Amino acid sequence: MDFDVNLLRQDRCAVVRVRGEIDVVSREPFEATIAEALDTGGPMVVDMRQVTFCDSTGLNVIVTANRRAIERGTAIALVALPPRVRRVFRITAVDEFIPIYDTLREAITALPSTASPS
Repeated sequence: MDFDVNLLRQDRCAVVRVRGEIDVVSREPFEATIAEALDTGGPMVVDMRQVTFCDSTGLNVIVTANRRAIERGTAIALVALPPRVRRVFRITAVDEFIPIYDTLREAITALPSTASPS
């Protein structure tokens, strides 16, 4: 399966769109794009509607990104996880500390528009 990840800048946040499998093979471009999105200083939404698989490598990238976002006074959210992928987040309890929304609009509306001052 092909893997693709893109960063889009919205007015209220950075949106990372992911397609394909998030695993050890795709970790590097996924992690680099997540880091770039965090560097914008505002909230980040990871749109996962086209993710077909996510292993512990992908979970680790997302958990680390969440920790960095909190340290920077901002937030991340996940959007549109397919049932198979959402199950991984539920089993590992990641969904208890990183919000997951059904739509991009819901996530963008729920996130703060700017990072907190340091």
